[in-house]
Amino acid sequence: MDAYLLTLVAFLGYLLGSVPTGVLLSRLFGWPDPRLYGSRHIGAMNSYRVGGMQAMILVLFGDALKGIAAVVMAEAITLNVWAIPIAGTAAVAGHNWPVWLGFKGGMGLSTGAAAMAVQFFPAVLVAAAWWGLLRLILRHTPRSTVVAAILAPITLLVLPLNDLTLPTIVLAIGVCILVGVRPLTDLKRD
Repeated sequence: MDAYLLTLVAFLGYLLGSVPTGVLLSRLFGWPDPRLYGSRHIGAMNSYRVGGMQAMILVLFGDALKGIAAVVMAEAITLNVWAIPIAGTAAVAGHNWPVWLGFKGGMGLSTGAAAMAVQFFPAVLVAAAWWGLLRLILRHTPRSTVVAAILAPITLLVLPLNDLTLPTIVLAIGVCILVGVRPLTDLKRD
């Protein structure tokens, strides 16, 4: 029964993550389609390019809700400790590679951070600190994202955090792998 429920959690997490918030909000508010400009990603950062600060905030909020919804859904379906890491990682995969858009989505930062925040908020602080510092130094979002995705789980393992559990570590690693892999195709972009 657990395997069935965990498979269901993964499937629903992916579907929640694959809701193309940036595209839907651009249609709703009459902004240009983010897939046609800048990085061509559907997330908050590229939505800023096409719709300004309001677009970025709304898409960021919508993408974060997908990560939160996936984790809450997982908790509602089963008490298995692996449900949250599976649902959170699946939501990021859905955001990055949504079935509705030919598997071309965003980078998963907001969705992944929100899923992690529900499970273990200090992990979000560690990842955000690395990303912010690297963004200042490298001045390149894809490179900063890739390096932060490598350093964040390592930092979590090194820090003396009492509440860090194996499912939380798996979620952090899963999210960071998906967030770190997605921008690899953008490394040459300015």
